Amino acid sequence: MPEKSRSMQVSVAQRIEPQINKYYLKVSRRYLVVGVVFMLVLLLYIGAVTVFLGDYVTYDNLKYLARDFSAMTLSSNTDFSKMVYNGSNNMTLTYFRGGLAMCDSDSYVYYDTGGNLLVEDRINYTSPVLAESDKYLMVYDVGGRNYAIYNQLTEIISRETSGDIVAGDVADDGSFVVASRSRETRYVVDLYNSAFTKVMSIYKENYVLDTALSPDGKLVVICSAVPSDTDFNCEVEICRRGQSDPVSITNYEQTMPLDIYTIENGFVLLCDNGLYFFDYSGNIISGTSFSGMSLKYADISDSTAAVVCSSNALGTKNRIMAFDSASGEVIYDETVNYRVTGVYASVNRKKELLYFATPDSVIRINSDGGFDTHIPESKIVDVIPTTRGALVCGESSAYPIFDE
Repeated sequence: MPEKSRSMQVSVAQRIEPQINKYYLKVSRRYLVVGVVFMLVLLLYIGAVTVFLGDYVTYDNLKYLARDFSAMTLSSNTDFSKMVYNGSNNMTLTYFRGGLAMCDSDSYVYYDTGGNLLVEDRINYTSPVLAESDKYLMVYDVGGRNYAIYNQLTEIISRETSGDIVAGDVADDGSFVVASRSRETRYVVDLYNSAFTKVMSIYKENYVLDTALSPDGKLVVICSAVPSDTDFNCEVEICRRGQSDPVSITNYEQTMPLDIYTIENGFVLLCDNGLYFFDYSGNIISGTSFSGMSLKYADISDSTAAVVCSSNALGTKNRIMAFDSASGEVIYDETVNYRVTGVYASVNRKKELLYFATPDSVIRINSDGGFDTHIPESKIVDVIPTTRGALVCGESSAYPIFDE
């Protein structure tokens, strides 16, 4: 029988020689030279900056450089998870860029929707207050002298005033305003631009109680209490950034201002005797008097202004009202015969008008006039409406409700 011939195995690498394209070889060498030159130039640049501009390379300047890193991150639309934190008696909370910002005397923290802790800073504030815009959040100490500006990733600036702070606010572009006690007059309202440089100081002889910026940062509204013979009057001053003369100054007799909330086309002024809606020319668009009632709670958002007024001394008969923040139109008005412990303005009018709390429940008033009730897990510290429902905040945790 003839023998089988053995087949010879030859490696492909031995049989096929790689073809070298001289053109692409030349191009690759050029890119290599460009890369080396770029690295050398970068190293020389870093060395020159360090030697000649080292005094300007500071931690504060690096934080300023990072101020808009989070601006390109859209507010999260995902569902909230339960958040666990170390609460305290004087903590304040707010909804900021899709997450939860919380501050007390010792710390400022920020959680995203998943309950992840993104920011945690140690502070020393006696009475912390949070003021948020679409892009930035301001933390200031009422009666103290410290304040700071944050985005959702980091602290941007931290500063100290020469007098005790009474109010502050921040606009969408990063400009901000701080009202404090002054040595020259009773109060001074300092306005800073988006580069955090002071551009204007407004001195006030009357008692400044609140100040707020328009969302674009171009207008500042100041409300002050003016002593009269037997009572206080309310003064509302509107100033435009960069102009020495005010847009308008208006006085209202026997009225104590409490809070200002600005929106795109005007602002809402909460007083002890009523709720008033203004345009930026200083004209009142609409107003509601609290005559015969006692103001108990109020909350204002971009879309809704909500108040609770008590009709009797025991607080068992309460009138709950909600208004459109732009026009002052009444969108809800109901009297209930039980105790109310808080009211919270909706930020999503397509779903709900407002929330209010009783000693043992949280009630949502829906846009169609119906209502839903939630029994909380523990004592309520705050209820924060979000675009997808609300967060019920207790002493040590927060969790979402009505987030369907």
